[in-house]
Amino acid sequence: MKDLVKDPEPVTGQGTEPAGEEAAGDTRPRKLGDRFRAWRLVVEAPSRATLLISGLLTIFTWQLPAFSPIEPKGDYDYGLLIALARHLGLSFGDRIATTYGPLYFLAIPSTIVRAEVAVGFLFWFVFVTGCIAACFQAFQGRIGTRWAWVACGALAASFSIVPLTSVITATPGFVAVLAVCHAAGLLPKWAERAFPVVMGLVVAAMLLTKFSVGLMCGPIVLGAVLVRPGRRLREFAEFAVSGLVGLVLLWIVAGQPPTQVVQYVVRALSVGSGHAQSMGLEPTNAAWEYLVAAAVTIALAVGLARIKVDGWRWTLWLGLLAAGWLLFKQGFVRHDSHSAQYFAVLFALAVLVAVLRRSAVLAMVAVVSLLAQAASFGGGLWTIDPVRSLHIFGEGATIVASGSHRDAVQEEARAELRKRTDIPQRFLTRIGTQPVRAEPFDQAISWTYGLTPAIPPTLLNYGAYTELLDKMNESWIADDVNAPRFIIRENTRITLDGRFALWDPPRTELAETCRYTLADSTDKWQLLERGPNRCGAERELSSTQLAAGQSVPVPTAADGVVVARVYPEQSLPERVWGFLFKPDDLKVNLDGESLRLPWTHGDAPLMVSAPQEPSLMLAGRPLQATSLSMSAPGRVVFSVVGRK
Repeated sequence: MKDLVKDPEPVTGQGTEPAGEEAAGDTRPRKLGDRFRAWRLVVEAPSRATLLISGLLTIFTWQLPAFSPIEPKGDYDYGLLIALARHLGLSFGDRIATTYGPLYFLAIPSTIVRAEVAVGFLFWFVFVTGCIAACFQAFQGRIGTRWAWVACGALAASFSIVPLTSVITATPGFVAVLAVCHAAGLLPKWAERAFPVVMGLVVAAMLLTKFSVGLMCGPIVLGAVLVRPGRRLREFAEFAVSGLVGLVLLWIVAGQPPTQVVQYVVRALSVGSGHAQSMGLEPTNAAWEYLVAAAVTIALAVGLARIKVDGWRWTLWLGLLAAGWLLFKQGFVRHDSHSAQYFAVLFALAVLVAVLRRSAVLAMVAVVSLLAQAASFGGGLWTIDPVRSLHIFGEGATIVASGSHRDAVQEEARAELRKRTDIPQRFLTRIGTQPVRAEPFDQAISWTYGLTPAIPPTLLNYGAYTELLDKMNESWIADDVNAPRFIIRENTRITLDGRFALWDPPRTELAETCRYTLADSTDKWQLLERGPNRCGAERELSSTQLAAGQSVPVPTAADGVVVARVYPEQSLPERVWGFLFKPDDLKVNLDGESLRLPWTHGDAPLMVSAPQEPSLMLAGRPLQATSLSMSAPGRVVFSVVGRK
C-alpha cells in the first residue's frame, strides 16, 4: 500500500539517455513528462493512486441521492419547492425568504432537473475526494501510510452515517480538520496554497446552499488564515476576495438578480434568528447525549489546545468556538437526529488530534463520538453500507446519463404520490390551470398532477419563523395579483411538533380565512377558493393578566373571528438562555388541548373561535374554544375580526 501512494523520486539526471540520443526526436514527450513530474513534486500534488483511493472512499461512503419528490414532509418539500422556484424564475432576494438558497440542489439534487443532479454530484465528488486526499497527505507524515488511510476512511464513513447531510455534516467536518492542519502548517503545498481561495469559494457556495453551514464554516476558515505570521494579510485578502466575488458570481450563475444578494443575506439571518424559538425540540430519552457531548467537547478542547501552532493561535480557537456554538445549536436546538451532525464533527476533530498527538486517549474519544453519532441517528454503525452507497451513486449517475431512465423514475414517483395523496378528480377539474398551493406540506401535489404551483415566500408554512416572515406570507396571500386561486389544505388540526394548523403561521392563516372559502372537502383534504376580502376591522373584546396554567374564558361574538394575542413573560436569564441555546416550549391550551406556539408568534392574532366558518372546521371539529391558558405567565388580549 505504501508504494502505491508514494510519489516518484525527483529526476537527478542519472541513468538518462546520452545527449546524442536526445536529438533523435523521441525525447520531447519524455522531457515534458519529467517537467510535470518535477512540478508535482514541488507542489506535493497527490499521486494518481492517492486520488484513486480517495475517489473510491468517496463513492463507497456516498450518501447524496438524486431525489424524487416522494417523501411527504420536510427537506424533500424544501428541495422540490426550491427547484420549482428556480424553474419559475422567482428571486431568492425579494420574493423567497429562507436559509435554503438557490444552490440548495447541491444538498438535495432533484431528478426534475438532470443538470442539477450532474452539478451536485460533480461538486461533492470533487470536494470530498480533494479533502480526503489532502487529509491523507497531512496524516501520512505523522502516522504512516496505512494508518493515514484508516483515519481518512473513518472520516468518510462517519460522514456517511446520516443520509442527506453532505452539506451539514461533511462540509464543516472537513473544513474544521483542514483549517487546523493549515494553521499548524501540515497541509501539502498544493492544499496549503489553495486553502484561502478554495475555502472562500466553499463558504460562498454554502451560504447559497444552506446558509447556516456557511456561517459555521466562515469563522473556522477566517481563524485559520489569520494564524501564521508573514502571510496573514495575503491569505485574508485571498479568502475575503474569493468569498465575496464567489458569492456574487454564484448568485448570478444561479439566475438571481445581482443587486439582491444583500437582501438574501439579511432575510436569511432573519430566518435563522427565529429558528431556536420556533423549531426547538427536546425528547425525553436523549439527556445522555448532553453528557457525552460535554465530555467529548472538553477532552477535545484540551487536545486542540496542546497542538503546536506558530502565530496567533487564539484566532483559530475563536473561530472553532464560534463555529462549535453554531453547530451545537444546529444539532441540539432541534434535538432529534440532528445531534448526530455535532458528534460527526467532534469525531473528525478527535481523529485529527489523535493523529497529530499520536494519542490513544483521543482515539478513544473519537470512538465515543462515533458511537454517539450512530446511536443518535439510529441504526447504529450498521448504517455504514458501502453497497448501498455504491447503488445511490450509480443511480444518480444513471439519471444524468439516461433521460429515459430519469423519465421512468419521475413517472414512478408520480404514481406513488397519486396513490398516497389521492386528490379527488373533481378538485383537479375545478382547479384546472389556475395557481394552487398545498398546506401545510405535500408540496409535490402540483408537480404530481400537472397543476400550476404557487409558492409562498417562506416556501413552507412552518418556515415563517418570525413576525417579518409571517407578514411576508400574509402580504402574498393578500395580493390579488400574485396569490393563488386555490389552496389544497390537509384536513388536520395538528402539524409539525404539535402546532395548530390554523396558527402556523397565524397572520397568514387569518388572511386566508378572510379571502378564501371552502369550495369542497373530503375526509383528508379541503379545497379553498379565493374570493373577495370578507374581513373588516379588528375590535378588542377583553384583556386579562394570567398566571402560568391559569385558564380564562374565551369571549363570544355574534359574527366574525375571535382572535387571541398572547404576551408571555420571560425573565432576563430565560431570555439570555433562549439566545445562547433555546427557550422552553411555549404551550397554549384551548379547552385542555395543548398546542405548541413559537415564541416569535406571541403577539400574532391566534384564531380561537369562529364556529360559523366551515373552512375552519378541521378533522370534523369546528373552531369554538371556550377557555384558554398558556404555560408561561403573561397577558392575553381577545379581539374580534368583523365580517363585511
